[in-house]
Amino acid sequence: MTSIKRPPVMRIPLIQLGFLLVLSLIAFGFLEQLLSFSLFVGGLLVIVPHAYFSFYAFRYMGASSTRLVAQSFYRGESGKYMLTLVGFGLVFWQFETVNLPLLFTGYVVMLMLQWWLTARAIK
Repeated sequence: MTSIKRPPVMRIPLIQLGFLLVLSLIAFGFLEQLLSFSLFVGGLLVIVPHAYFSFYAFRYMGASSTRLVAQSFYRGESGKYMLTLVGFGLVFWQFETVNLPLLFTGYVVMLMLQWWLTARAIK
């Protein structure tokens, strides 16, 4: 009897976080503190929801738990969207001086890194 191994998707948020920390520290050396903070927060707006999704989506494996797999994917995906919306809402509500171009740059860079790492992890 063979079993399906879990994809290594839980490592992706950790790799992203390490990359984001290095990127933010480099930006901190060249830019102001607020600008590098905006870049860091933009990246976190991708990493935290993706980690939530990865945790819930891959909790169950195997054909005997198909109902649980479907439910956990639904919960993970809906939670990911809610965390993204709430995250952006909190950023715009709490940080009046956030730099929007760098916030969205951090978001897009981490999103592209997530797509690339996911494609490599599941191939």
